[in-house]
Amino acid sequence: MSLRKSFDSFAPQHKLRNAEEAYVQAVYRLRSAEEAYEQNVSDLKREMDFLFRKVEHYRHCLYAGKPLEEYLEYSAASADRRCPKPAWV
Repeated sequence: MSLRKSFDSFAPQHKLRNAEEAYVQAVYRLRSAEEAYEQNVSDLKREMDFLFRKVEHYRHCLYAGKPLEEYLEYSAASADRRCPKPAWV
């Protein structure tokens, strides 16, 4: 008997579900930090926003029938390497 059965954690639906669960956990962490007046609220808000964008990306790929790729965001520092300023600027 296979332990795997029909479960595949890399299936697009499961990746979406895992991302949604991570987002919900981030919301709970943010709310509890706000209630306790903790100092790391902005970091938690940033994490929650990132996870929200990740869920939206996964939903878009899944509903549009596109292959589900890992969601990546680039920092502002790497923008210069990816999109160099034109010579006339």
